[in-house]
Amino acid sequence: MPTDTVPEAAPATAARTVAPAVRALDNPRARRILRFTLGVTLATAYSSWVNWPFSFMLVALAIALLALPTPAPSLRFAVWTVAKLVFCCGLGLVLMLPLHSYQLFGFVLVGLILFAAFYLQAQGRISGLDIVFVIVGATLVPAFAQENMDMGVEFAKGLSQSALALFPVIWIAFAVLPAGVFPRLPNSPRLPGTAADRGIVALRPVVVLLPLMVYMLGSANNIRYLIGYYQPAMIAQHASRATSRKLAGDLMMATLIGAGGGLLMWWLMKLWPSWFWFVLMMALFTAFFATRIFAGGPAPLTPNYYRWSYGLSTLVFIVFPDALTQGFTGDDANMKFYQRILDYLLITVYSVVAVLSFDALVERWRSAKGRPAASTDA
Repeated sequence: MPTDTVPEAAPATAARTVAPAVRALDNPRARRILRFTLGVTLATAYSSWVNWPFSFMLVALAIALLALPTPAPSLRFAVWTVAKLVFCCGLGLVLMLPLHSYQLFGFVLVGLILFAAFYLQAQGRISGLDIVFVIVGATLVPAFAQENMDMGVEFAKGLSQSALALFPVIWIAFAVLPAGVFPRLPNSPRLPGTAADRGIVALRPVVVLLPLMVYMLGSANNIRYLIGYYQPAMIAQHASRATSRKLAGDLMMATLIGAGGGLLMWWLMKLWPSWFWFVLMMALFTAFFATRIFAGGPAPLTPNYYRWSYGLSTLVFIVFPDALTQGFTGDDANMKFYQRILDYLLITVYSVVAVLSFDALVERWRSAKGRPAASTDA
């Protein structure tokens, strides 16, 4: 082991003692950035080459997991995660039936499922990743099946196939740049306070999401709302109004960053319309975003990592559907491309207003009842 002192018994060799050179890959931040870039690029290359239905969901899932400041996922964690996602997709397929035949009963059932999931999270029983799976299964799958039930089945199959390919992609990235193994994600911290306080926190994302679900069920092109669907739930989980306001601002910035990045990437794709150029452009954009996500020092993530990780996910949902459909021809984007950008902006404004309005109403109710304001955070 190299030391800073030289023993007196070996003066001849002391002069030849040289401290080991510091390599760039010894920097934890550089390793996280390269690992994130490699994993997202591999997901992009594989999903766009095979191009199964909704294959771009693989890239979105890779971004979500690789942005976590954790070591490599274990085999047990991978199996459980895939099983839970497939189960939630199956739950969505089952919910298609009441939402088609008995819509009021179906909405109540979906609301109860969402409330139960968020309440368990407030109690510290499940993780935030489990919440994302419940939202996708209970709301997105039925929404895709509103016009055609076969579309809902196709979305569930495509998402399940993306989940099966997710962990091999992540393991390759960690094999190149190792960082240990973790068996499972920790559950969300238990919120202090009474059961009623946790119930109010669990009710907030339900109130925000259900109107958005009604809006999606009336649309024939639900792919436009993918990224805007679970983002409101993420900021609505936090009990602190200050944290919710900060994440609401991050959500707005993520939409603007993703939309601007999507327009720039689409313009750059015209320089050399090909699959290789598309993958290379995604790698460059991912590397840039990664420098804004990961920090050096004791804190592995920057204070604004939410806006940059969600911004990259927004870019994926804006660019990938048209790029995979057109076959990287470099043609001008169709109207759906710009409609998605406009829809994300509108949904973002709705999400921010809904979360802050809910908090304001709850605080006013607490003040009227003479109760102290909630200041805890998840």
